[in-house]
Amino acid sequence: MPCGRIVAIALICLCLAPLFAFGQYQPPSEFLSITADRAYTWSNGSTNVAQLQGPVTIQTDRAKMTADRAVVWITPLPGTVLDQQRAEIALIGNAAVEQGSISRSGDVLFIETQIRSTIRLTAQSRIAQNLTDSDLYRDASAIRPVDNVVPGSEPAQRGWLQQRPWVTASLPEPTTAPTSQPKPPTMRVSIEAGRSGSLMTPEGTVAALMSNGVVVVQSNANGDVIQLQARQAMLFTPLASLEELGGLEGLKKIEQAVTAAYLEGDVRIVFSPRERGKGEQRMTADRVYYDFTTDRAVLTDAVVHSIEPRMQIPMILRARLVKQLSEGEYKAEHVELSTSSFATPTYSIYSDRAYVRQSDTGDPRLGSRTVFSNTNNVVKIFHAPVFYWPWFTGSLTERGGPLRNILIGSSRGFGTGVRTTWGVFETLGMIPPKDLDAAYHLDYFNDRGLGLGLDVDYKGGFVTETSKQPWNFQGDFTAYGIQDHGLDRLGGQRRLVQPDDELRYHAVWEHQHFFPEDWQFQVRASTVSDPTFLEQYFRKDFNDGLPHDESIYVKHQTGTEALTLFANAQPHDFVTNSDSLQEGFEVERYPELGYYRTGDSLFDDQFTAFSANTVSALHFKQSDTTLAELGFRPTQTPGIASVGTTGVTDDTILRGDFREELDYPFNVGQFKVVPYVMGRYTPYSDSPDGSQEERIFAGAGVKLTTAFWKVDDSAKNELFDIHRLRHVVEPELNLFTSAESVDRTEVFNYDENVDQVNDVIAAQLALTQRWQTKRGGAGRWRSVDFFTLRTEANFFLNQPDDAVLNPTGFRGLFFPSAPELSIPRNSINVDALWRASDSTAILSDMQWNIDDQTLATTSIGMAVQRDARLSYFLGARYIGELNSTIASYAVNYELSPKYSVRFAESVDLSARKNQSTTFTIVRKFDRFIMTFTLFYDAVDDEGGFRFGIYPEGLGYGLTSDQFQQAFGGQQ
Repeated sequence: MPCGRIVAIALICLCLAPLFAFGQYQPPSEFLSITADRAYTWSNGSTNVAQLQGPVTIQTDRAKMTADRAVVWITPLPGTVLDQQRAEIALIGNAAVEQGSISRSGDVLFIETQIRSTIRLTAQSRIAQNLTDSDLYRDASAIRPVDNVVPGSEPAQRGWLQQRPWVTASLPEPTTAPTSQPKPPTMRVSIEAGRSGSLMTPEGTVAALMSNGVVVVQSNANGDVIQLQARQAMLFTPLASLEELGGLEGLKKIEQAVTAAYLEGDVRIVFSPRERGKGEQRMTADRVYYDFTTDRAVLTDAVVHSIEPRMQIPMILRARLVKQLSEGEYKAEHVELSTSSFATPTYSIYSDRAYVRQSDTGDPRLGSRTVFSNTNNVVKIFHAPVFYWPWFTGSLTERGGPLRNILIGSSRGFGTGVRTTWGVFETLGMIPPKDLDAAYHLDYFNDRGLGLGLDVDYKGGFVTETSKQPWNFQGDFTAYGIQDHGLDRLGGQRRLVQPDDELRYHAVWEHQHFFPEDWQFQVRASTVSDPTFLEQYFRKDFNDGLPHDESIYVKHQTGTEALTLFANAQPHDFVTNSDSLQEGFEVERYPELGYYRTGDSLFDDQFTAFSANTVSALHFKQSDTTLAELGFRPTQTPGIASVGTTGVTDDTILRGDFREELDYPFNVGQFKVVPYVMGRYTPYSDSPDGSQEERIFAGAGVKLTTAFWKVDDSAKNELFDIHRLRHVVEPELNLFTSAESVDRTEVFNYDENVDQVNDVIAAQLALTQRWQTKRGGAGRWRSVDFFTLRTEANFFLNQPDDAVLNPTGFRGLFFPSAPELSIPRNSINVDALWRASDSTAILSDMQWNIDDQTLATTSIGMAVQRDARLSYFLGARYIGELNSTIASYAVNYELSPKYSVRFAESVDLSARKNQSTTFTIVRKFDRFIMTFTLFYDAVDDEGGFRFGIYPEGLGYGLTSDQFQQAFGGQQ
């Protein structure tokens, strides 16, 4: 039964049974502590498994379990808040469970619970070994419901149901069609009561009186189990005479003939679905009447508990009066819905009247479909009304309702506003097609205007029947527009920008197709209204995304061979991402053909060949937007251009690039030697001086590597957690020389890895050292690189002019895989990492520019996870070219299970001023998280506060990052 049938559960009184603790929902435990003599651990997909040899003791914050042996499965629950995990525990031999005043024992017990915090495993011997073939694991798996289910079979029964063999499930499922005509009884029930009797009703039929704890159990033919318990009940039958009951057979006849039931006094119902992934529901009521012949019922003062199956969170409904009009059709009065089990819920929705009708979608992805209509709806927080809506109607499935998320916030650039996301098909009351999802956005900002957006994701494909080749595709489309009446605040002390038009938008369509015979096709089409829209509204896409242009890419790859075609065109007269902002242009390709071979073996594996070849038609698409129109002041620039440094042209230039490399690897004793030669031919149809150019580049080099080590088994130091010491030394030498016919300053620069090669004579001497030790303790020893130090010295002859390498104070780099692309500055670079313990790491780097005898950059940082409650980071970085030193630190501390604080700050020590500060308080409620943040950002000239409320179960779930980024902030 799906989670949408919250009211339906309250009304399924066909069968009544006692409420047992094992079947009830419990909130996730805050910890799980496991103690055993020996533990074997391994992973099975996303599930972590522990097989325990005892005696075994397992504790949560509400229960204690003991046994001789046990197997525990820990599985993450996707989409849950606070990273909840499901723990399945099989206790074998002298098993016992204590929960408050309730205890259970037996030779075998199975328990399932949820954990949303710490999991600790303590064992004298802990071994990483997969024991799925052991007898203990097979015995435990036999009682684990998920492992017992096979297509077409019934799942293993659990708990109390195993102890009551008289429960039957031989009758067919009841009809779901509404009916008002009497029908014959459709199922048989099993009844228990402390006292029972019978009487004749005024209609001349027999009724059974039950008291002193009435229990009725019904198990459907589909495997669903419904249980009900009450202090007293009256069961109505069509029997015309008391004599028909006769002796011990009386109760069985009542079970077979019951047509209606009236129950009162602490009525409690539990529904346990057969199908895994569907939520359990339970209900309490003061009085219940159910007519089995017409599927009509009345409940008073009802409280319904259900488990949302996707996110495993509770849904609680309280209603003064509930009427079942027919199977799957209900009306309720004075209804309150929340995810809190408290009498005063943290948040809830109150409705004066509600109507619910359910039907099966026929789609296993969605389960049942629920149509609802509510009137006089009030959203409450701690029973205080905060929002009113006169009516609400719609539909939802087990996949969720129309509303996916809602964000409220405020910033200097947008003002106060709200952003919402809704499902398209769910809003229209339609069933979403398979492999297709569509959502639309409704936003409003009081300083900007009304925004609308659309996101579509799709995929599909098949395998051909004849060749068995895949034919798959996937893609997405996103669009957003706003009627904007505000100004763009782009940070960095830039001026405010007034957009040319109020209607602003962007749209992107990306599609990828995989064809048989190893062919792949990609297409991308996009548009944007103006130069600053993306930077203001979608900062992450502007900083990290591709240009908003039109492009196609075709690739055929088999083994080491690849053939490609790429073409793109920029329809806008401005740049559309931050990578091109400083150049003021984007490069178009009309098109570019490529042919590659990687790692071909030649001459009986004696030689290895590499080949990369492209033929391109290239064009500089220059921006018509000036820096002033982008908000830059006269003294500001976006940065230093990396391409186009020799000038640009409006003409389309033809360029070919053909690079070949041949390696000859061999060993000399302990040394691995790889001499190689490479050549590169790059012709241009035009150049900055107006003539054709043909650049020929030739180079040769050698790579020499080796490794040696020494082990000291006697090394031991408890302070630094050292147990045995292994020192590994890995020297490396790279030599390279080259010559070229045309310098990089004499050709147009379209691509750094093609046009900006350097003919250098280079030598790199590198030394990597690793100190290894054993950590973990008895039964858990593992090898750890606790200290790593790499030092490299890069030396270059015939370096380019300083103007080519501007700025000159940065570090130099040598690239062994493509030496001609190295950055030819003489430098010494050092990187170090010290893992002081499993919870503390110190990392540092330094780059020294030998040419200028200056410190180019250096940094140091320490990351600490002190315990489950405290973590922090301290760090500092110096950049010599800017004479800037930035120090930063961040702390996350859990004050209590309910409160935690987070503080982060960055300070410019050189300028003696603060760069950014963030302080956040997090308050956890039972089904509710509240955050309050104070922030200041000097770079973007932003400051203020954020207030976030994140209820479990709202839409698809929210994160604090989404909330902070909702109004155009940095991501």
